[in-house]
Amino acid sequence: MTTAKLFQKLSMLLEDTESADAKHIKKLRKVLQKLKKKQKALHETLETAEGEQERRKIKQDIEVLKLQRKKGVRVYKALKAGDVEGEGEGQGSA
Repeated sequence: MTTAKLFQKLSMLLEDTESADAKHIKKLRKVLQKLKKKQKALHETLETAEGEQERRKIKQDIEVLKLQRKKGVRVYKALKAGDVEGEGEGQGSA
């Protein structure tokens, strides 16, 4: 799956947190894992990159991945904490 598609899927999962269930949380986790794998692959590519322009592009891609993953992880942890606390008892208010 391309990075753009992963970002799109992550965006959809982050928007729909109102009706998040265990399945939703699991999907979010899988997308975050795939993004982490892409980030590792980019780091490996960066080590072997030749030109300065190519290195700059790879670094920029890594930074974008980091920011998106950070946002996703924050939401994932919040949903997970809410899931553990609520354990399926409707919509709790904080």
